[in-house]
Amino acid sequence: GEGSEGRASEAAHGEAAAAAAADPALLSRITPYIQINPSIALFAQQPHLQKLVPLAIDRAIREIIVPVVDRSVPIACITGHKLLLKDFAMEPDEKRMRHAAHLMVQTLAGSLALVTCKEPLRINIGNHLRQMLQPHVPEQQAALVDQAAQQACLDNLDLACKVVEKAAMEKAVVDVDEPLAAAYAARKQHREQSPGQPFVDAANFSQSRYTALLPDELKPQPPGVKHHQLRVYEDFARIPRYPPPPVSA
Repeated sequence: GEGSEGRASEAAHGEAAAAAAADPALLSRITPYIQINPSIALFAQQPHLQKLVPLAIDRAIREIIVPVVDRSVPIACITGHKLLLKDFAMEPDEKRMRHAAHLMVQTLAGSLALVTCKEPLRINIGNHLRQMLQPHVPEQQAALVDQAAQQACLDNLDLACKVVEKAAMEKAVVDVDEPLAAAYAARKQHREQSPGQPFVDAANFSQSRYTALLPDELKPQPPGVKHHQLRVYEDFARIPRYPPPPVSA
């Protein structure tokens, strides 16, 4: 029944997130991008300890990626699904609808994941790196461990965040197509059975009591979503989520 299908779907989504956390290639993928600041005194003294930085980052990402993705993606997909059905109520092209859905949910999911993961990653990377470095450093030089952990975390936090953000974005694109599958199919069927006729998703167009109050610029109208309306969705992909790099003198 519907309940068992829903549980199976949730299980599949959970497995997808778990697969991201268990990705054996994660460490090899992030290692080339790890930054080691030359100001870190401990690594200047013991360069071989630098190899612990990607290990600490890898461990911190794995601990957090599943709960963050599992929290961010459903919120983005529910929001995107509801908005798409209303905004595209008279849009006959399911490809345009799918494109807009993907742009919106991947940006929402990525942004939610980013704000959710940044602080826990900062704490976890620092803690893991301290734990890994301490056995190699005399107790009286503990300050060197703290300096190394803080600076390495600062230099690589955006990289770790981008890994989690990317996982959320990729999952959102896959997940939003499921609740919109019937809407896509309805448009394809209409095009095949009533070519040239205007498309109206009557259920979603009439459900909103606010539709009549919208200005013409925003109101769903035949023959479908206009370019300036679609641009709202395209602009989601242009929202900057990281601070710009510092301007060199």
